[in-house]
Amino acid sequence: MTELSIRLFLFFFMLFLSSAVPAKAQHPDVQPVTADEDTVMLPLGLYLEYLEDTSGNLTIKEASSEKFSEKFVPSKRETLNFGYTRSAYWIKFNLSYLPKYQRIEKELLLELRYPLIDHVELWFPGPDGTWTVRKTGDHLSFSHRDVEYHNFVFRIMAVPNMEQTFYLRLQSEGTIEIPIVLWSPVKFAEAVNKRQYISGIYYGLMWAMAVYNLFIFMSVRDISYFFHVLYIVSYIFFQVSLSGEGYEYLWPDFPWWSNHSIPFLITTTAVCISLFSKAFLHTKAYFPRLDKLISFFIAGSIPVMIMSLTAGYALSVRLATIWILLGMGIVVITGMISLAKGHRSARFFMIAWMTFLGGTIIYSMKTFGLLPANFFTSYTMQIGSAMLVMLLSLGLADRINLERKEKLLAQEKALNAHQEALKAQEAIAETLETEVEERTGELRATLEQVENANTQILESIRYAQKIQSSLLPSKEKMARCFKSYFIIDEPKHIVGGDIYLFEEFEDGYLLALMDCTGHGVPGALMTMLAGSSFKVIVKKYYYDNPARILKALNMAVKTSLYDEEGKESASDDGMDASVCFVDTGRQMLTFAGAKMSLYYTDAAGLHTVKGDKQSIGYKNANPAADFTNHHIAIQSETAFYMSTDGIADQAGGPKRLPFGNARFRTLLKDIRKEPFDGQRNKIIEAYMEWKGDEEQRDDVTVLGFAF
Repeated sequence: MTELSIRLFLFFFMLFLSSAVPAKAQHPDVQPVTADEDTVMLPLGLYLEYLEDTSGNLTIKEASSEKFSEKFVPSKRETLNFGYTRSAYWIKFNLSYLPKYQRIEKELLLELRYPLIDHVELWFPGPDGTWTVRKTGDHLSFSHRDVEYHNFVFRIMAVPNMEQTFYLRLQSEGTIEIPIVLWSPVKFAEAVNKRQYISGIYYGLMWAMAVYNLFIFMSVRDISYFFHVLYIVSYIFFQVSLSGEGYEYLWPDFPWWSNHSIPFLITTTAVCISLFSKAFLHTKAYFPRLDKLISFFIAGSIPVMIMSLTAGYALSVRLATIWILLGMGIVVITGMISLAKGHRSARFFMIAWMTFLGGTIIYSMKTFGLLPANFFTSYTMQIGSAMLVMLLSLGLADRINLERKEKLLAQEKALNAHQEALKAQEAIAETLETEVEERTGELRATLEQVENANTQILESIRYAQKIQSSLLPSKEKMARCFKSYFIIDEPKHIVGGDIYLFEEFEDGYLLALMDCTGHGVPGALMTMLAGSSFKVIVKKYYYDNPARILKALNMAVKTSLYDEEGKESASDDGMDASVCFVDTGRQMLTFAGAKMSLYYTDAAGLHTVKGDKQSIGYKNANPAADFTNHHIAIQSETAFYMSTDGIADQAGGPKRLPFGNARFRTLLKDIRKEPFDGQRNKIIEAYMEWKGDEEQRDDVTVLGFAF
């Protein structure tokens, strides 16, 4: 807590507990205030009488009448305090000026040392017996002050050898506290100089600590320093608002802000204290439940701050008081728990708060007359709040130093561990060097064996490539049968699972494309099975019916790979295929596909002929399934394209997505009018650009031909 604590205790505690109206018993006459030329300072607390005006409508004529004169109650305390009340209060005192030397009028100053009263009126009789009034209060602009000072000060003229009666009328939404002192002008000026000197030292120290912590924050970037700066600055503004100095120097023409600033700055200070405590005590790491509680308190402060600016002063100041007391309770409990857990930073934290609370208690005891009023007891709040700020700053510095020491110690331990590791590494290296030399010879021999085996495997694979290539049609045969054609054959490995076959007959040509399961050697073995089965079917049975060829091929592959039940093989292999028979006499192309499509272009654009959804040879493939023949008339501008899924499945592009069938069809449509050599290059360029640095996923085969 800050000086805010005692202000809350004295200024707001009375909101709930104080009641200043005693029983109206018989009382002795109150003595008048007696002054002379030597009177320099005189507290008037015990010379006052007061009257509660519950309606707030009494006039000076009524209050000074004989009827109400008997209802005034004498003060029995140095400082009257009526707490929170809706009533207006009339204060009366009599002044007798008895000069020893010159019998002339003397100017005296009447100071009301509580600057937070809404309406203050001083009534005094004029020479003709009429009442004169001077009005001020923190609901009026500062220019209404009789004397420009943050407390309420009135000039009064003391008439020699004459008893004068003065009335003060006070009314406020907040608490009404009445510490009244009568001054000589000279002594008052001296007192003001002394107060300003002490205030200058106090505020200068607080601002110096704020700037100091700000520079430290900019250097070390520890958020605790930043929150400490916010707390100091918010408290400074709260203090100048509470003391009335803000109204005197900063916002003299804004009485609205002068009233609302106090509850607003109370809540702001509470938020800053909570943020600082979270960072300083590391509550998120050490006390997560308390950290959530403090965070909830900070979030709840937002509507309280809004209400302090929109609601009435009486409600907002009471709400802000309750809220900050709740927050301070949470913060102090967190500090005590942290101290009990042995956290070093909590020591400074709790010492700082205990120092301030000690000053708060001493100031409270002075206020209630339990301790004498002197320099120390009068300024324990300022001393306590300044000590609080300095001790918390020392705590921050100690924490930074401790963290640096821990960091240096950790670095030293890491360095020692590194040196030990190097020594161990050197010892291990010496031990391993011999073993490495021994094993190097063994590895060299093993490597030679592996290289020999690899060479033999590569030779076998390359020979398999020659065998696989022998199944492919010759370029001369295809050039003789087609007006134009191109072939793109890019296996993922040396040998692959794609194969295309071509057979020439008296009445036409037969062209097939197959995409077998797997890549490399497994895929190549499947192509051998598919190619041999295909040749047997077309030469022994029928060649001009692609649908029947696919059905026979399905049966042949299943018979070769599986038993009759189809459950003995450990693998599930098969293929997708498309077959085209070109009837040269009828100028008709017949197509059938097993999960493959045929594309062709003409003057109208690109067309897609989809194959059946039945694959060939897999365990679940239906051996009795029929395939569908599609007939396409051959024209001079017609071009046909057959493709495996190697291009469509290739990942690439900016988002690493598959090339896709739609993009492939668009590509064919765009290049259909170019020569076949140009079309082949365009397809390869589009494929390579899309693939980029991605790994090739599958074997790629594309056939294009025209008549």
